[in-house]
Amino acid sequence: MESLIFGIVLVVSVGYFFYRVNYLYSLLKFGQAENRFYSPLKRLNNAIKNGLLQMCHFKINDKDINYAGIMHALIFFGFVVLLFGEIELIIKGFIPSFSFSFLGFLYPVYLFLEDLFAFLVIIAIVMSLVRRFVWHPKKLNYHFSAYLILIFITVLMLTLFYMAALEMAKTGKVNPYEPFAGLVYKLLNIQSYSEVAYHIAFWVHMIVLLAFLDFIPNSKHLHILASIPNNYFANLGPSMALRDLNFEDENTESFGVKNVNELTWKQLLDGYACTECGRCAQVCPAANTGKVLVPREIILGIKENLFHNAKNLIAKQELTPLVTNDLPKENPHGYFEYGFAIPDKALWQCTTCGACQNVCPVSNEHIRDMVDLKRYAVLTQGEFPEKLVPIFNNIETNSNPWGINADYRLDWAKDLDVKTIDELKDAEVLYFVGCASSFDDRSKKIAQSFVRVLQKANVKFAVLGKKEKCCGDNARRLGNEYLFYNLAQENIETFKAYNIKKIVTTCPHGYYTLKNEYSKLGGEFEVLHHSQFISQLIKEGRIKLSNNIHQTATFHDSCYLGRHSNIYEEPRQIATQAGFNLTEMKNSHCNSFCCGAGGGMMWLEEEGERMNKVRTAQAISTNAQNIITACPFCMIMLDDGVKDIARDDIGVLDIAQVVEKSMA
Repeated sequence: MESLIFGIVLVVSVGYFFYRVNYLYSLLKFGQAENRFYSPLKRLNNAIKNGLLQMCHFKINDKDINYAGIMHALIFFGFVVLLFGEIELIIKGFIPSFSFSFLGFLYPVYLFLEDLFAFLVIIAIVMSLVRRFVWHPKKLNYHFSAYLILIFITVLMLTLFYMAALEMAKTGKVNPYEPFAGLVYKLLNIQSYSEVAYHIAFWVHMIVLLAFLDFIPNSKHLHILASIPNNYFANLGPSMALRDLNFEDENTESFGVKNVNELTWKQLLDGYACTECGRCAQVCPAANTGKVLVPREIILGIKENLFHNAKNLIAKQELTPLVTNDLPKENPHGYFEYGFAIPDKALWQCTTCGACQNVCPVSNEHIRDMVDLKRYAVLTQGEFPEKLVPIFNNIETNSNPWGINADYRLDWAKDLDVKTIDELKDAEVLYFVGCASSFDDRSKKIAQSFVRVLQKANVKFAVLGKKEKCCGDNARRLGNEYLFYNLAQENIETFKAYNIKKIVTTCPHGYYTLKNEYSKLGGEFEVLHHSQFISQLIKEGRIKLSNNIHQTATFHDSCYLGRHSNIYEEPRQIATQAGFNLTEMKNSHCNSFCCGAGGGMMWLEEEGERMNKVRTAQAISTNAQNIITACPFCMIMLDDGVKDIARDDIGVLDIAQVVEKSMA
């Protein structure tokens, strides 16, 4: 009778689990098609490395993230090892005398591993409790479900030890292959085997195990099922890969995303995979300077909106949109929480720095979700911050956000004898100056220094002059895809008309856009950032640095040069060769803190604490005499940051200026 009852409970529980999983899978089918099935070997490598081997927890060097990574890895590997023991127990529910002892010498080895990993899981639970009740990090969600899971896991481990200890009571001896269960046997001073006690422990264990199983697809622990597939289907292309919009289709009534079923199935899967660990919030410059934006809540907002609209999706009825004008209520314990509607204000606070995506353990793609939503706001609704009206108009009429006429685009080059492509059609390389270095007085110095470096290195280069247009980066990140599309097409036509093969930029935003996004529109060119090009010139012996600058400096990693383009060492090597003694900021390399200018934020009014002030303070804390960067937008923001605190003794330099100063 007991076996029959156990069988019924098992079938009902497992049946419900698969019913719920199938339901969740059916919701993914409402998402738009997306090809994430190419390059299966690369994808398998991602799934193994970040999922099975748990390397996803060690992407950056951070005390809390690495601590949590060890904790989660212990639980994950513990459950992998304990899975075989659970199978053995389930079979025992039908055949009490069953065991895997027929495996011979392997069985004692497994008993030892099971005992060891059960103990390590207990250690991980203690680590989790210390973290939640002692450290109390802001990034965590302190919901009851998290504590319920910890209770479930603890009960499972303790009942395993207790059942093993009862088995030892049959012989009156400690099994040497189960030292921790043996410790329980001794501590409880179990004198004899109790059939009743064993059955109670067995049923408690199984009820908790099956409750845990059914809780997984109904809680944040859905990531247990979705995280490895999500790592398999990770983006293998450029870090901010976006969906193409077809502006030639006259039947298209709207662009961008309004409702959850307009997202792709992979964007919906991101919500399932989210562990709610809060790492994206921890590293987000907006979330940590008093903004409404919390990257985690963008992903969770999509998931909650999917669940909220599930019945209407199935019934093909009107849906609740993803975005709301309402602001979320403040969370006294941590960051804002959105629910099933994302506040539109949050979308216009993202700098697209990529810190969230870089640290995410399950390969979620926060940026494209926000860009998709902004595309709908800009292209379909025509609703966006008022500050952007003149910016879009400037780009549309004068091909630059400053709104300065193209006739003045080459003013920075007066008296430098810079040739345009019309004057030097066989140029070795085209220098794509960019809007900032063409029109902003501080950034002009970058272009001037770089040109003098090229001239001293006898590089045969040319510029487009009046024919150069904005690369479209700001327009695209702000959701104005149509404006980006037109700018890109015009630039590509110009490049092709002059048979341009090689382009160098002094702006990481232009570098990323020309290199990664123009190719989809037919613009295939070799694109280099000026730090890469200068590094090549040094290696070729065309530039010699005198190593005569004996000063200290700290290097600020531009988001678009570092995280988005993986260029970290070239500018540092150049600065070191020039004679600078570099000191790293706490947030450096892939963990760099954004200056606040990216994603079009340069043109918007920033609420809360200013990001550039935070980053400037981090730089000043190194006691360096200079802040070196390799991005005109970063230079503007950091220079403002230094001036705001009246630290005129600190220099803010671009890597091109560093090279010019040091050239022999």
